[in-house]
Amino acid sequence: MPHLPPDYSRHDGLYRKFRDQGANGWNDERAESYQEMFQFISPDLPPATHGNTVLTLEIGCGAGNFSILLAQNGYRVTGVDISPIAIEWAVERANSINMEMDFRVDNVLALVNCGDAMFDLVVDGHCLHCIIGEDRASCFAAVWRVLKAGGSFVVLTMCGAVTNQKMLTSFDHDRKVTLHHGQPTRYIGDVDTIVSEITSAGFVAETVRVVPRKDADDMDNLIVRARKPAETFTPRRCDLVSLGS
Repeated sequence: MPHLPPDYSRHDGLYRKFRDQGANGWNDERAESYQEMFQFISPDLPPATHGNTVLTLEIGCGAGNFSILLAQNGYRVTGVDISPIAIEWAVERANSINMEMDFRVDNVLALVNCGDAMFDLVVDGHCLHCIIGEDRASCFAAVWRVLKAGGSFVVLTMCGAVTNQKMLTSFDHDRKVTLHHGQPTRYIGDVDTIVSEITSAGFVAETVRVVPRKDADDMDNLIVRARKPAETFTPRRCDLVSLGS
């Protein structure tokens, strides 16, 4: 029996639930988890030093936790999410710490509220694995459009074998997706397939790294730094590196 199509709008109800429960954000992730994410990808981010403004887009920013962390580290950040509740939450969070941030309701499959060649950097902070099937190509095309020539696209996404017993109960091994009432919710692909998706969209993969899972209940994290080629850009060889266990 074929799967139902993904329902991205369900995230709005989930964010409402988490917010009403007094959670910290998506699934009540600890602040330390966002710090860990930043540590994972910081070697692949262009430097945001004094005098070097890096216009940055986070796709699927949720309640703004990671976008705010990027901004606190010097990046000028716009965050987009399909969930109006998440964006409302992100705005409140930024205002509470007196940070000037730009959060917008938008669908990462089109990014209609973002202009062409608008950003120096696009960051995926655990959004891409929520995008399923042919929608992934649409997401890459939207990122390509809003990214400046020579700009960076840094992906942080779950990958590899699923060993979490709870996830396994709803995991389709053939399509590599988790299911909720027959609807796919997460795509957990292998490294080569995900990198191939990114390069097939026209990006040049500069570095590929895997952060191994901590235990069987965790997931490997794939980090790809890719670039939208400029006319003078020379592709570099892509090295696969597994960071220490």
